[in-house]
Amino acid sequence: MRYRDLLRFEGTCSIVLGLALATLAFPGWLVSYPAAWAGLLFVPAVLLALGAFAVVRRGASPRRSSQWLTLHPLSTAMSARSALPAPPLRRRLETAIWIVAAGAWIVLARSSGLLFFGTGLASAAYGVLQALPSARRVAAVEASSGETFVVARRPGFGAPELGAIGRLEPPGGHDGAQGATRDGRWPTATRPPARR
Repeated sequence: MRYRDLLRFEGTCSIVLGLALATLAFPGWLVSYPAAWAGLLFVPAVLLALGAFAVVRRGASPRRSSQWLTLHPLSTAMSARSALPAPPLRRRLETAIWIVAAGAWIVLARSSGLLFFGTGLASAAYGVLQALPSARRVAAVEASSGETFVVARRPGFGAPELGAIGRLEPPGGHDGAQGATRDGRWPTATRPPARR
């Protein structure tokens, strides 16, 4: 799977999850709580924490939010890594489970409204960061480098490990968009040389 497609996909899932949580916990709809405006503060708090981490740990520019999630994975991409062949079905399932579980908690417990409202807004903002500027940055780097970045490993937490595939004419059994054979591997005979 291409890295930019993963960013768009996971970003869309975060947006859907976030908007669902924020809607279910909207003040006065299913739950009421004081100082509902405080939920709005979750968005800048999460984005500031994410940006600060990227600047301090990864050396990203504080003014370029497109680098916050992509700088490390792109800089450590290696051509020796092959693409993951399976679509990320797990993320769709996780999103649906979170929506159902949070909705049930809000309806049954009638509590934690502010937490779910603020978390939902922050999740949606994070999703927008993934799906738009981060995915665009990867597309721009691919265009300038002539490489396609694919997801080689996706840990449960943290940045994915990427493979970098040069723009070669795909042989008959290759999927050019995915940059790998149908079984998810790049044949040794045609594998691009390792990046230095």
